Amino acid sequence: MKKKKLGHSTDLVPHPRYGSEPIPSDVKGVSTEAILRCHWSYRSSEIFPESMLMADTSKQNFNVFPRECYVDMRKICRSCQRPFIFFAAEQKHWFEVLQFYVDADCVHCPECRVQRIAAKRACQRYSSLILLAKPTPDELQQLVDASVLLHAQGTLKSRNRLGKLKNAALRLIPDYPGTLALIDALGKKDALPPNQGKGI
Repeated sequence: MKKKKLGHSTDLVPHPRYGSEPIPSDVKGVSTEAILRCHWSYRSSEIFPESMLMADTSKQNFNVFPRECYVDMRKICRSCQRPFIFFAAEQKHWFEVLQFYVDADCVHCPECRVQRIAAKRACQRYSSLILLAKPTPDELQQLVDASVLLHAQGTLKSRNRLGKLKNAALRLIPDYPGTLALIDALGKKDALPPNQGKGI
């Protein structure tokens, strides 16, 4: 564990609500040693003791040991390897409002969390829409958007299936921006004229 002083750091991935700097609290007179006893994760992370918030353990989901306080922690994102802060206020929301289990750890930066959530939703949309025999134009747009996102992330790799979807999009929604994005994703040389595609 490394004790950190409050200060600005330009290398931290910003949080959309809390920013990229530790947030000092009004709690005074609590030693760093007392903070470290509040939860095991504080002993293995770089912490900002001046940011400590007291916890309401009656609202937490735990088996044996609650978190008695929260403190801003500097962490490294498992996906992009960039540093970010897991804020005390964010932890309070996680464990007292959302009721996440108190030993849950934040391992992804805010930007990667947004991307992971978007990918999960895109996968769910793709899974339901790809089964439709005759999707409406709106459903086809959603399917194209989900496919472009999943292809960009390497989740969707079947060029045959993507090619059929591209051809259907060229026939039915040729002016939709997502259709152009799908063509770019597959390579413009692979694009077929609208009258050559048959089905999804």
